[in-house]
Amino acid sequence: MLIDSHCHLPHERYDISVDDILAEAKDFGVEKFINIGTSVEENIKSIETANKYPQVFCSIGIYPHENRTSPIPELMDSLEGNLNMSKKIVAVGECGIDISNIDDSRPLEEQFILFGKQIEFAKKNNLPLIVHNRNGDEHLLKILKEHLNSNLIGVVHCFDSDWDFAKKVLDIGFYISFTNMITYPNKENLLDVVKKVPEDRFLVETDAPWLPPQSLRGKINYPKYVKIVAEKVAQVKQKTFEEVSERSYANTCSLFKL
Repeated sequence: MLIDSHCHLPHERYDISVDDILAEAKDFGVEKFINIGTSVEENIKSIETANKYPQVFCSIGIYPHENRTSPIPELMDSLEGNLNMSKKIVAVGECGIDISNIDDSRPLEEQFILFGKQIEFAKKNNLPLIVHNRNGDEHLLKILKEHLNSNLIGVVHCFDSDWDFAKKVLDIGFYISFTNMITYPNKENLLDVVKKVPEDRFLVETDAPWLPPQSLRGKINYPKYVKIVAEKVAQVKQKTFEEVSERSYANTCSLFKL
């Protein structure tokens, strides 16, 4: 039994309905899904999808480069309003740091403020944090440590760094989540993290519709392929697939209080 701890439903990239996506995933042993919010508009869709399907839960958050022209206080007000729309909101995010060449990107200092506000929002509402990180390891860790207390817990999703950074993330009590990037030949550095991460501190995810497994590069990713992530984790950790699927399921339920 598996949970896809991070996917995006619905999305224009998919060529089948959400009903069919969930049905196919069930055939692969995927029983539950965390549907991720990324913007004012996408948070509404994420909530509506979770309210429609019993096996789907959701998060709400503002991705670093979304709603770029909206004032941060306005964005935080929208998150406050989202909380009244569903009892299936299990996390805040994805939010964090994104240092890239994306057009119309949010300046880094503004990203820091937005991220910090969402951390405080998560703490206030006793919700775990789903963290996005692209090229921002040290910034990310610094901000998390500044806001750290016993009420802050979360996961660095789509982990794409080395063991040194992974250990620092684990040391502050956070989880690490792996995608099908661990099947990519140019991401062998991740296998060391997979091997060393404690049994009770990792999740598996797809980040669908992005990041398909190596065998399907260039294709659309689907939540059903979280099974391939778990299979690769089992291979690297020299565990059975059943052990990894049960452990990742338990870890996800523990983090998100499912």
